[in-house]
Parts: sequence; C-alpha cells; structure tokens
Amino acid sequence: MAVRKRDHLLSVAQRMFCETGFHAVTVDEIVEEAGVARMTLYKNFGSKEDLIVATLKREDSMFRQWLVSAVEAQSNRPEDRLLGVFHALHDRFASEGYYGCAFIRASIEYPAPGHPVHRAAREHKEMIRSYLRGLAAEVAGTDPVTLSEQLYLLFEGAITASQLHGEPCPAEYARRAAEKLLTGPSPIEPRPSAKRNKGASRNPNGSSRRGDREILSDGKTGSARERG
Repeated sequence: MAVRKRDHLLSVAQRMFCETGFHAVTVDEIVEEAGVARMTLYKNFGSKEDLIVATLKREDSMFRQWLVSAVEAQSNRPEDRLLGVFHALHDRFASEGYYGCAFIRASIEYPAPGHPVHRAAREHKEMIRSYLRGLAAEVAGTDPVTLSEQLYLLFEGAITASQLHGEPCPAEYARRAAEKLLTGPSPIEPRPSAKRNKGASRNPNGSSRRGDREILSDGKTGSARERG
C-alpha cells in the first residue's frame, strides 16, 4: 500500500509539474490532487525539491525508454537511425497532451548549476548527447563528436521551437538539416584557424567528460546496435 501511494503521488506530481511549472504548483495542490496527507508527501520525499528531483528522474526514465524504443524501430542503417530520432520527435510533438520539455523548464526555474534540480536536468541532457554520440559512432567516415554535437543542437533546437510555438514542424526542419549533415561532406574534427589570435581558446568540441558511451537505461551501456 505504501509503495502504491508513493507511486501515485509521484505520478500526480510529475503531471502537475510538467504541465504547469515547478514553482507554480504548491505542495497543498499536489496532496489535494493526489488525495493524500501532507505528511505522506514529506515522509516519502522530505521536501518539495526532493519531490521535483524524483519526478525529473521518473520523466528521464520514461523519456529514455521512449527514445530508445522509437529509434530501435527504425532501419538498422546507421544514418536512418539518426534521422529516426527526429521522426520520433515529430510524433512526440504532435501527440495529444504533449507538454514540452520538463528539463528545460526545470533548468530555467532553478538556474544555479549546483542545485539538485538543475543537476537532474543537466544529467538528462548529457544522456541525450551521449546517446547521439553512440549513434553517430556507427556512421562510417565521420567524426562522431562533431556530428553528434551538431545533431544535439538540432535536437534541442527543435524541442525549444516546438515548445514555444506549439507546432510539430520544427522536428521536420531539424530532420532535413540532419539529413544534409549526413549526406554532405563528412563532419571532421574542428581545427583552430591559422588566423586565430594567440590568446584565443581552442575549440573544446573534441573533448568529452563522459566518453562516447553512457548508461542509457537499466544499467545498460553501449551503442544502440550493441544494445539491440
């Protein structure tokens, strides 16, 4: 019974936070909607911010499962799998009840980099970057770091534009741009320009704190093909 109450409370809080905002929704509104006592919330989560982090982790887990499942349903051809990411985004944007990106909203409402809510949002986005890098690594003749970072910008740009304008079409425009990246000259490692000032910093695009592979879900690692 206690586990069911916790899961129910978490599900209600996730929906309310994601649809309305994290600061806008109060603890009293959550417990009233969930039909539980305030003590039940604090007994299970300690504080409102702990509850927010828990909802973001739940949202992250659901998003991972959706993304991997959608990409796995694509062709085994690496290029098609990458483009399939944007097909999946389009379907997601067009689905009834789509409320945008909870992680972008969370990072804005909690802008301090060290805050637990901000960290949870950043960890989700790092997962996306790593997942795209794993897919890009399967495309022959490309630098997976450069390609995946370019695709990541298209991915996040489509999410932001769709959330702002309420339309699914940004995913299609992003897919077309991604297709040009994949069919045009192979992305190569960016090099400092010979005309760069001596004091200018080098492009950090080739470095990665987490490497080419990341834990995607349920402790599994590796590229999409290795998991398949």
